[in-house]
Amino acid sequence: MRSIQDHGRTPLGDHMRRTISGASRAPLALAVVTLLAVAGCGDVEVKPKDGSAKDASGPTAKASPSAEDKAAETAAGEGDWLLGLTTAEGADAETSRTVYLTYNPSTGQARARRMPGVTAASVTPEQAALLVSADRTWAIPDTAIGRPEGRSGKLKIYSLTGGATKVIDLRARANSSDLTPIGWAFDPERAQSLRVVDTKNRVWMVDVAGGKARQESKLAGGPWIFTNGFNPNSGEPWVESIDSAKTLPAGNGTADTSPVTREDGTVLPAGSPGFSKLPKSPCRLGAGFSDDSGVSWAFCADSETISTYVLPKDGTQWTAYGKPSTAVAPVAAGFPLVLPPAA
Repeated sequence: MRSIQDHGRTPLGDHMRRTISGASRAPLALAVVTLLAVAGCGDVEVKPKDGSAKDASGPTAKASPSAEDKAAETAAGEGDWLLGLTTAEGADAETSRTVYLTYNPSTGQARARRMPGVTAASVTPEQAALLVSADRTWAIPDTAIGRPEGRSGKLKIYSLTGGATKVIDLRARANSSDLTPIGWAFDPERAQSLRVVDTKNRVWMVDVAGGKARQESKLAGGPWIFTNGFNPNSGEPWVESIDSAKTLPAGNGTADTSPVTREDGTVLPAGSPGFSKLPKSPCRLGAGFSDDSGVSWAFCADSETISTYVLPKDGTQWTAYGKPSTAVAPVAAGFPLVLPPAA
């Protein structure tokens, strides 16, 4: 267990209140996501592909989707989506693992990339998009950096386009032999840029491709601690008060209820308020994405194949779309990430 003196963190026994806002809340978040997904199961009216209503007494879809809706559906449905599923492993489900699926709904073609398992993961469903580079070529296992990597200063990232890995020697990049990294996240707007926080509360910006790491800022110390918190939409780290839920900058942590936005739309993790507000999902475990035109997509991870549904703007019923994926999905406990085809 890391100490405050060594790593700027607080032992779990002294700060149980951080089970929601700090690094120890991930297992609870995973359980909540799972319960919410299961609670939403049941019979769902799904409009067949031929456009007819399954049940005249049930809700009906928008009769004639607009040309804009159709154009949005065609463009998105024929591209490669990136889905992030999480598994719970071990005797007590203490180990979580993210499995990324690259999936084209129009063809059913899909491939999977399994990440290393993480014990007591720090990342929340809202932060899941920060584990993937903005250009979707690289991923990291968690917002927390493991002890071996922290001690060496050498950080391993994982390709999402194949089985390759890459090691970033942060100490060499920053020209600092005693730098000890403890947390990291991708910048959501810069193609292959990582922010890394060290034990001295310095924030480093690192380009995956190469070059020197530069110090971008320094987090507040004193009565504030870094708990692996990164803003889901800016990628910037924040610190939390040692005796309250206040954060610097303000509005992060439990106070941040803003939706996660990417690629001109909103990411809808399983169990999220945004996904729950849409018409009842056809999935036992599903997640989605709504673009700025109002078209929404849902992906079901109820089996080893992924199925797709689309909802036009102002629609009231989901319509099955395209082809189920090849059998690549794991037995998932959570579904925090859906990203549309890259622009």
